[in-house]
Amino acid sequence: MSRRPIGVLVAVLTLASAAGCAVWGTEGGPGGAGAALPTATASVAPSPAVAVKGSDGVQRIEVAIGDDLRLHPDVVRATTGTIEITFRNTGVTPHDISVDTVPGVDGGNVNGGQTKTVTVTVTQPGTYPMPCAYHVTSGMQGTLEVATPS
Repeated sequence: MSRRPIGVLVAVLTLASAAGCAVWGTEGGPGGAGAALPTATASVAPSPAVAVKGSDGVQRIEVAIGDDLRLHPDVVRATTGTIEITFRNTGVTPHDISVDTVPGVDGGNVNGGQTKTVTVTVTQPGTYPMPCAYHVTSGMQGTLEVATPS
């Protein structure tokens, strides 16, 4: 076997593995080992924001998700009842955000530039995680804090 076909094979395999990284990023996709943890300069205190109750009684808020692998705001405060969270992907990296109030509440894939709205009804006060299935190992997780109405 000549060296040329082996060189072509190596080049093809290298490109194929690089394409896989472009799809999932450095985290390796669901269940991946994760990218490096954010540096101290990238870590900021949580940014709580309050969902606003509409005339229909539904609490609404928009959360931006992007290429920095963070949720903005990363803490959403609401009261028991119906909560509608719109996830707006401001980058190009796909995300899959879930709101873990009950098993199976999944926002689904949100590609770059898209939005996805998740509606949950929460009857018990508590703290509920909002992880990205693709990037949770890189720290991409927010929190829904639900309190009893005052």
